[in-house]
Amino acid sequence: MRSIAKAASIAALTVPLVLGTAGLASADGHDGGPAYKQQSNSATVNGGASSKVVSGFTPDGEAYFLTETRVAGPTGATSSVVASRS
Repeated sequence: MRSIAKAASIAALTVPLVLGTAGLASADGHDGGPAYKQQSNSATVNGGASSKVVSGFTPDGEAYFLTETRVAGPTGATSSVVASRS
């Protein structure tokens, strides 16, 4: 059971890498407001990792921020998310 959970975690982390989003950074507007996004993904035989930072303003002038980190390795997986919105 543990190896199934580990394989599922690693697969979930490597899908963005396969889709070609490794090292993506952009300043595209989100919902019409100014925004920033940086994303990084990696995978090795020992596990995988993914991180993302998103921030900006909505068209209504609300500020938002999100940082997300996910890591999976031979002994388990962890995830951390911090988000805020004004």
